[in-house]
Amino acid sequence: MTEMLQDLKYGFRMLLKNPGFTFAAVTTLALGIGLNAATFSTVYGLLYRPLGGAESPDELVQMYREWPDIPFGSNSLPHYIDLRDRTGDAFESVTAWQFAQIGLTVDGESERLMGMLVGANFFQTYGATPAVGRFFIPGVESEGIGAHPVAVLGYGYWQSRFGGDPSVVGRTVIANGHPFEVVGVSSAEFRGPVSFAEPPIYVPFTMQLEIAPGSNWWETRGSNMLTVVGRLRDGVEIAMAQQVVDATVAQLAEQYPEDYEDQLGTRLVAQADAGIHPSLRGAQMGMSGVIMGVVVLLLLIACVNVANLFLARARDRRREMGVRLSIGASRERIIRQLLTESLLFALISGGAGVLLAMFATRALSVFKPPVDGPWAFDVGLDPSVLLFTLLITVSTGILFGLAPALQAARPDTLAAIKGESDGGGRRSRTSNVLVVGQMALSLVLLISSGLFLRGLQGAMQIDPGFDDPARLMLLSTDPALQGYDEVRSREFQDRLLERVRAIPEVSAAGLTDAMPLGFNSQDRGVSVPGYEFGENERSSFRFATITEGHLEAMGVALLEGRAFRETDDANGPGVIIVNRKLADRFWPGEPALGRTIRAAGRDREVIGVVETGKYSSLNEAPTDFMYLPQRDDFRSSMSLTARTTNPQVTLGAIRGIVRELDPNMPMFDVRSMEDHMGVALLPARIGGWVLGIFGILGLLLAAVGIYGVMAYSVAQRTRELGVRVALGADRASVVKLVLGEGMKLAMIGMALGLLGALGAGQLVKGFIYNVSPFDPVALVGVPLTLAVVAGLAVWIPARRAAGVDPIRALKAE
Repeated sequence: MTEMLQDLKYGFRMLLKNPGFTFAAVTTLALGIGLNAATFSTVYGLLYRPLGGAESPDELVQMYREWPDIPFGSNSLPHYIDLRDRTGDAFESVTAWQFAQIGLTVDGESERLMGMLVGANFFQTYGATPAVGRFFIPGVESEGIGAHPVAVLGYGYWQSRFGGDPSVVGRTVIANGHPFEVVGVSSAEFRGPVSFAEPPIYVPFTMQLEIAPGSNWWETRGSNMLTVVGRLRDGVEIAMAQQVVDATVAQLAEQYPEDYEDQLGTRLVAQADAGIHPSLRGAQMGMSGVIMGVVVLLLLIACVNVANLFLARARDRRREMGVRLSIGASRERIIRQLLTESLLFALISGGAGVLLAMFATRALSVFKPPVDGPWAFDVGLDPSVLLFTLLITVSTGILFGLAPALQAARPDTLAAIKGESDGGGRRSRTSNVLVVGQMALSLVLLISSGLFLRGLQGAMQIDPGFDDPARLMLLSTDPALQGYDEVRSREFQDRLLERVRAIPEVSAAGLTDAMPLGFNSQDRGVSVPGYEFGENERSSFRFATITEGHLEAMGVALLEGRAFRETDDANGPGVIIVNRKLADRFWPGEPALGRTIRAAGRDREVIGVVETGKYSSLNEAPTDFMYLPQRDDFRSSMSLTARTTNPQVTLGAIRGIVRELDPNMPMFDVRSMEDHMGVALLPARIGGWVLGIFGILGLLLAAVGIYGVMAYSVAQRTRELGVRVALGADRASVVKLVLGEGMKLAMIGMALGLLGALGAGQLVKGFIYNVSPFDPVALVGVPLTLAVVAGLAVWIPARRAAGVDPIRALKAE
């Protein structure tokens, strides 16, 4: 114990004795440790952390309807009710939820929120407890459409809007023009059914027509939009529950054959395995694995860098080690002392890394995606993350301290005491191996970063299927949030379109209920006379409901036929517009105009064919798509699209028009189409910029590392270089010698790194847009850049070597 304290005290003194070395090494390692801890926190917080405030989350199971090409589909309200009522042998309770836009008015002040419609047993299924008041009552507030105008507030919203006042229970708030009584508040721990959102208000499904009046969810078994969650009974495994659900769905298929004709079943997914959404699980795991791999590479580069710094410092301490060995200190004692110093240094670096991780995770906590929602990215450090940080801190301490400790404990004692060079070859070989490894790791990191940045550039060049998004203005409204019925909503929408089209800068304007490249995916089943769908062929297709003028505003290319007109309403013949992909599916090589598709409850004539675009993501394969006329298929929540020559003036004018039509009408998603596309580009931008930053850090660390090794090598070879100069070698030949040795190491490392980068490119190819993993710009440009940086890092000590005074060099030895 005494020796350990002595080692610690001595280690502190050595760190304070060399503040420059300590600062450089601590900063280098803190970056590696801090970025690892922050990345681990983010991945764990979004994908693995159990839901806060939920009782026994391992007993929760999510349920998804399965169709051909849709393995994880949503559920309709009637389907959820049947699962709730018929699967009691496997589940204690089954609930469901869905985000919903709510215009909430409190004390005369209105705001638009993204709340939730939930089953009356929602909180009981999750095992949550109220902070004040009560939750919904299963069996009571789950029955009677429109009979239970009650609401539960989220804890965060209760604190921010009502100051945590417990007397809020019993108060009346106005939601979408209807009075609701607040009956309770959720606990601070329970933040909703997903880890990255915190709903401000919950309303039971019985009030669906008041909150989302566009359609009656209770009567449409084929309208799928809900996420269903069940709590397993004690002793019931998922496989057993799956059998119960399969039997229930088989009964429903017999009872409602038309609604279950194409459904393959209902799939169960453990809550812990669902992630953000099961359909995204592979991409989530892959992207998180790539990012974790990158920060691990950065940590390894930092460790190699610090190991080289410790090797250089070990040379300065050779005389000290020689004296200690000569007076009886054992080599084991020397190694323990140096490892203690390394671990002490690592712990200081780890502490600094934790501070960096805290800053990074707090910055992420205030991040808001470019789409409306109750987002709350709580990825703060927790005990598991701190344990992870401790483990990598200790591991890196041993890793970068072991090689220098072994080297320093084996000097030639007499030569060390005299201050003569010894073991330079061994230390040079160790340093050479380290710098080769560092260059290889740096190149893998830099090429991976380069591929992501090239992918971001490639994403910007993909044709989304519409023109000039910077001149396309968007603004969404939902008259139903103000209590408008269908007649008043149509009047509002018609007056809005008329006024917007009259703006001088606007060339075309329309409405749509589903903007491309957003999170509003919807599909409908169709039938086509004369076409038989295969056994596993999908018969439900993506669609958007639009008004006349929308396709013109978007700049969507019309290949055949015409666009919608005002007369394409419920009183006229049914019409539909399809894209080229859908037309080629049903009528390959034949005209599509005049053909019939049955969709949305009636036969519809194809009056137009448009070019195939991008609807969900920029890297999606060509997808079948169809457009329905909004005058025949009413939607209350619609997005205005306006093509303009002056975006800023037009946007201000549109805002003013909405206020004139109804001062209390909520406006949301007010932006240009270019900004809206940020949703689709968000993964590429995050990956590109995060890995770009990591790549720049890796490049800097690589430059510092090779500079340190070459400076160390030059210092070791002072006498040799002095002799060369004394024998007539000129400055150019000395620079060439040192530069050649340094670049040889860099080239060997880059050759090995290029092989590793080719393998890494195969791992990330699924996350880059419109770019090959063998992209020549990344595979040629990045190594050249690294070679230039390495050359500069080697040239500085090479110039210093060329300036060696032979007399002084020989005297110094």
